[in-house]
Amino acid sequence: MTAGRLAGAWRQALVAAAIALPGLAALAQPAVRVPEWQALAERHVLQHNAGAPWRTSVEWPVDEPGPPACQQPLRVVDVARSRWLGPLSINLACDKPSWRWSVMVRVRGMANVVQASRPLPAGRRLSADDLQLAEVDLASEPPGVLLDMAQALGRETARPLRENTSLLLNALRAPTVIQTGERVTVQVQGRAFQISVEGTAQQGGAVGDTIRIKLADGKLVSAQVLRAGQAEVRM
Repeated sequence: MTAGRLAGAWRQALVAAAIALPGLAALAQPAVRVPEWQALAERHVLQHNAGAPWRTSVEWPVDEPGPPACQQPLRVVDVARSRWLGPLSINLACDKPSWRWSVMVRVRGMANVVQASRPLPAGRRLSADDLQLAEVDLASEPPGVLLDMAQALGRETARPLRENTSLLLNALRAPTVIQTGERVTVQVQGRAFQISVEGTAQQGGAVGDTIRIKLADGKLVSAQVLRAGQAEVRM
Protein backbone atom coordinates (compact mmCIF):
# COMPACT_ATOMS: atom_id res chain seq x y z
CA MET A 1 0.00 0.00 0.00
CA THR A 2 1.38 3.42 -0.93
CA ALA A 3 1.88 6.18 1.61
CA GLY A 4 -1.08 8.14 0.15
CA ARG A 5 -3.46 5.18 0.41
CA LEU A 6 -2.24 4.46 3.94
CA ALA A 7 -2.90 8.06 5.01
CA GLY A 8 -6.39 7.90 3.45
CA ALA A 9 -7.19 4.70 5.32
CA TRP A 10 -6.13 6.30 8.60
CA ARG A 11 -8.32 9.33 7.92
CA GLN A 12 -11.35 7.10 7.26
CA ALA A 13 -10.67 5.17 10.47
CA LEU A 14 -10.44 8.43 12.48
CA VAL A 15 -13.71 9.73 11.00
CA ALA A 16 -15.47 6.45 11.81
CA ALA A 17 -14.14 6.58 15.36
CA ALA A 18 -15.33 10.18 15.78
CA ILE A 19 -18.83 9.22 14.62
CA ALA A 20 -18.98 6.20 16.91
CA LEU A 21 -17.65 7.95 20.03
CA PRO A 22 -20.86 9.84 20.94
CA GLY A 23 -22.86 6.61 20.74
CA LEU A 24 -20.24 4.77 22.76
CA ALA A 25 -20.21 7.57 25.32
CA ALA A 26 -23.99 7.35 25.64
CA LEU A 27 -23.75 3.60 26.19
CA ALA A 28 -21.16 4.19 28.86
CA GLN A 29 -23.47 6.56 30.80
CA PRO A 30 -24.77 4.85 33.95
CA ALA A 31 -28.55 4.25 34.02
CA VAL A 32 -30.51 6.60 36.27
CA ARG A 33 -31.26 4.66 39.42
CA VAL A 34 -34.83 4.93 40.70
CA PRO A 35 -34.86 5.44 44.48
CA GLU A 36 -36.05 2.44 46.47
CA TRP A 37 -39.01 4.31 47.96
CA GLN A 38 -40.18 5.47 44.54
CA ALA A 39 -39.90 1.98 43.02
CA LEU A 40 -41.85 0.55 45.99
CA ALA A 41 -44.65 3.10 45.67
CA GLU A 42 -44.88 2.66 41.91
CA ARG A 43 -45.08 -1.15 42.21
CA HIS A 44 -47.92 -0.67 44.69
CA VAL A 45 -49.89 1.51 42.27
CA LEU A 46 -49.30 -0.89 39.37
CA GLN A 47 -50.43 -3.86 41.47
CA HIS A 48 -53.73 -2.11 42.26
CA ASN A 49 -54.25 -1.45 38.54
CA ALA A 50 -53.15 -4.93 37.43
CA GLY A 51 -55.57 -6.33 34.87
CA ALA A 52 -57.25 -2.97 34.30
CA PRO A 53 -58.13 -2.11 30.68
CA TRP A 54 -55.79 0.89 30.63
CA ARG A 55 -52.07 1.64 30.58
CA THR A 56 -50.93 2.90 33.96
CA SER A 57 -48.16 5.43 34.50
CA VAL A 58 -47.13 7.44 37.56
CA GLU A 59 -46.05 11.08 37.49
CA TRP A 60 -43.88 12.23 40.39
CA PRO A 61 -43.47 15.75 41.76
CA VAL A 62 -40.38 17.53 40.47
CA ASP A 63 -37.34 17.54 42.80
CA GLU A 64 -39.02 15.42 45.47
CA PRO A 65 -36.25 14.77 48.06
CA GLY A 66 -37.83 11.56 49.28
CA PRO A 67 -38.42 10.21 52.80
CA PRO A 68 -35.93 10.03 55.68
CA ALA A 69 -33.50 7.14 55.90
CA CYS A 70 -34.88 3.84 57.16
CA GLN A 71 -32.91 0.97 58.68
CA GLN A 72 -35.54 -1.60 57.71
CA PRO A 73 -37.45 -2.29 54.49
CA LEU A 74 -40.02 0.38 53.75
CA ARG A 75 -43.68 -0.53 53.48
CA VAL A 76 -46.69 1.15 51.92
CA VAL A 77 -49.55 2.05 54.23
CA ASP A 78 -52.56 1.25 52.05
CA VAL A 79 -55.53 3.58 51.88
CA ALA A 80 -58.98 2.36 50.84
CA ARG A 81 -60.09 4.04 47.60
CA SER A 82 -62.48 3.18 44.78
CA ARG A 83 -59.88 3.49 42.02
CA TRP A 84 -56.16 4.16 41.76
CA LEU A 85 -56.26 6.96 39.19
CA GLY A 86 -55.74 10.72 39.30
CA PRO A 87 -54.05 12.61 42.16
CA LEU A 88 -53.17 10.16 44.94
CA SER A 89 -51.34 10.35 48.23
CA ILE A 90 -48.89 7.46 48.62
CA ASN A 91 -48.09 6.77 52.26
CA LEU A 92 -44.84 5.06 53.30
CA ALA A 93 -43.87 3.85 56.75
CA CYS A 94 -40.64 2.86 58.50
CA ASP A 95 -40.43 0.84 61.71
CA LYS A 96 -36.85 1.75 62.63
CA PRO A 97 -36.71 4.63 63.23
CA SER A 98 -40.47 4.95 63.36
CA TRP A 99 -41.95 7.48 60.94
CA ARG A 100 -44.71 7.98 58.41
CA TRP A 101 -44.26 9.92 55.15
CA SER A 102 -46.49 10.68 52.17
CA VAL A 103 -46.04 12.03 48.66
CA MET A 104 -48.63 13.27 46.15
CA VAL A 105 -48.43 11.66 42.71
CA ARG A 106 -50.64 11.63 39.64
CA VAL A 107 -51.63 8.26 38.21
CA ARG A 108 -52.64 8.22 34.57
CA GLY A 109 -54.67 5.45 32.94
CA MET A 110 -54.61 5.76 29.17
CA ALA A 111 -57.31 3.91 27.23
CA ASN A 112 -59.59 4.20 24.21
CA VAL A 113 -63.09 5.37 25.16
CA VAL A 114 -66.28 5.60 23.11
CA GLN A 115 -67.21 9.14 22.10
CA ALA A 116 -69.86 10.84 20.02
CA SER A 117 -68.37 11.55 16.59
CA ARG A 118 -70.87 14.36 16.00
CA PRO A 119 -73.65 16.21 17.88
CA LEU A 120 -76.40 13.72 18.74
CA PRO A 121 -80.00 14.55 19.68
CA ALA A 122 -81.90 12.77 22.45
CA GLY A 123 -83.60 9.61 21.21
CA ARG A 124 -81.01 8.88 18.53
CA ARG A 125 -80.45 5.16 17.93
CA LEU A 126 -76.70 4.84 17.71
CA SER A 127 -74.88 3.42 14.70
CA ALA A 128 -71.17 3.07 14.00
CA ASP A 129 -71.24 6.42 12.15
CA ASP A 130 -72.28 8.17 15.38
CA LEU A 131 -69.35 6.82 17.39
CA GLN A 132 -65.57 7.01 17.53
CA LEU A 133 -62.77 5.75 19.76
CA ALA A 134 -60.39 8.28 21.30
CA GLU A 135 -57.46 7.74 23.64
CA VAL A 136 -57.88 9.69 26.89
CA ASP A 137 -56.63 9.68 30.46
CA LEU A 138 -59.37 7.92 32.43
CA ALA A 139 -58.33 9.89 35.51
CA SER A 140 -60.05 12.89 33.91
CA GLU A 141 -63.19 10.91 32.98
CA PRO A 142 -66.11 9.97 35.27
CA PRO A 143 -66.33 6.32 36.34
CA GLY A 144 -68.39 4.18 34.00
CA VAL A 145 -67.23 5.63 30.70
CA LEU A 146 -67.69 3.10 27.88
CA LEU A 147 -64.58 1.36 26.53
CA ASP A 148 -66.31 -0.97 24.06
CA MET A 149 -68.30 0.39 21.10
CA ALA A 150 -70.55 -2.69 21.18
CA GLN A 151 -71.99 -1.41 24.48
CA ALA A 152 -73.42 1.62 22.67
CA LEU A 153 -74.43 0.31 19.25
CA GLY A 154 -78.20 0.00 18.87
CA ARG A 155 -78.97 1.91 22.06
CA GLU A 156 -80.58 5.36 22.17
CA THR A 157 -79.30 8.60 23.60
CA ALA A 158 -81.18 9.58 26.76
CA ARG A 159 -80.18 13.24 26.29
CA PRO A 160 -78.45 15.38 23.67
CA LEU A 161 -74.70 14.76 23.38
CA ARG A 162 -72.06 17.12 22.03
CA GLU A 163 -69.39 16.05 19.59
CA ASN A 164 -66.36 14.34 21.24
CA THR A 165 -68.36 13.67 24.43
CA SER A 166 -67.30 10.43 26.13
CA LEU A 167 -70.30 8.12 26.56
CA LEU A 168 -71.56 6.85 29.90
CA LEU A 169 -73.99 3.96 30.19
CA ASN A 170 -76.50 6.15 32.05
CA ALA A 171 -76.53 8.53 29.05
CA LEU A 172 -78.00 5.71 26.92
CA ARG A 173 -81.17 3.65 27.07
CA ALA A 174 -82.63 0.59 25.40
CA PRO A 175 -84.16 1.35 21.98
CA THR A 176 -87.81 2.39 21.87
CA VAL A 177 -89.91 -0.37 20.29
CA ILE A 178 -93.35 1.21 20.83
CA GLN A 179 -93.93 4.81 19.78
CA THR A 180 -96.48 7.28 21.15
CA GLY A 181 -99.76 6.97 19.24
CA GLU A 182 -98.93 3.52 17.89
CA ARG A 183 -101.61 0.83 17.72
CA VAL A 184 -100.55 -2.10 19.92
CA THR A 185 -101.84 -5.47 21.04
CA VAL A 186 -102.28 -5.82 24.79
CA GLN A 187 -102.22 -9.29 26.32
CA VAL A 188 -104.29 -9.33 29.50
CA GLN A 189 -103.10 -12.13 31.79
CA GLY A 190 -105.34 -13.36 34.63
CA ARG A 191 -105.17 -16.37 36.93
CA ALA A 192 -107.26 -18.55 34.68
CA PHE A 193 -107.57 -16.58 31.49
CA GLN A 194 -105.70 -14.71 28.80
CA ILE A 195 -107.20 -12.33 26.28
CA SER A 196 -105.83 -9.96 23.69
CA VAL A 197 -107.23 -6.47 23.13
CA GLU A 198 -106.25 -3.54 20.96
CA GLY A 199 -105.13 -0.19 22.23
CA THR A 200 -103.21 2.98 21.48
CA ALA A 201 -99.91 3.74 23.20
CA GLN A 202 -100.03 7.01 25.10
CA GLN A 203 -96.24 7.05 25.43
CA GLY A 204 -93.25 5.34 23.90
CA GLY A 205 -91.23 2.65 25.61
CA ALA A 206 -88.45 0.09 25.36
CA VAL A 207 -88.70 -3.61 26.17
CA GLY A 208 -89.41 -3.93 29.90
CA ASP A 209 -90.76 -0.38 30.29
CA THR A 210 -94.23 0.22 31.73
CA ILE A 211 -96.30 2.55 29.57
CA ARG A 212 -99.89 3.84 29.51
CA ILE A 213 -102.17 2.40 26.84
CA LYS A 214 -105.69 3.52 25.99
CA LEU A 215 -107.88 0.54 25.15
CA ALA A 216 -110.62 0.57 22.52
CA ASP A 217 -113.29 1.11 25.22
CA GLY A 218 -111.47 4.23 26.42
CA LYS A 219 -109.99 2.64 29.55
CA LEU A 220 -106.38 3.56 30.43
CA VAL A 221 -104.12 0.73 31.61
CA SER A 222 -100.46 0.42 32.54
CA ALA A 223 -98.77 -2.32 30.52
CA GLN A 224 -95.27 -3.70 30.27
CA VAL A 225 -93.66 -3.61 26.83
CA LEU A 226 -92.88 -7.11 25.59
CA ARG A 227 -91.65 -6.39 22.06
CA ALA A 228 -92.44 -4.18 19.12
CA GLY A 229 -96.24 -3.69 18.96
CA GLN A 230 -97.01 -5.84 22.02
CA ALA A 231 -97.49 -5.16 25.71
CA GLU A 232 -98.83 -7.09 28.67
CA VAL A 233 -101.13 -6.43 31.61
CA ARG A 234 -101.16 -8.86 34.54
CA MET A 235 -104.32 -8.93 36.62
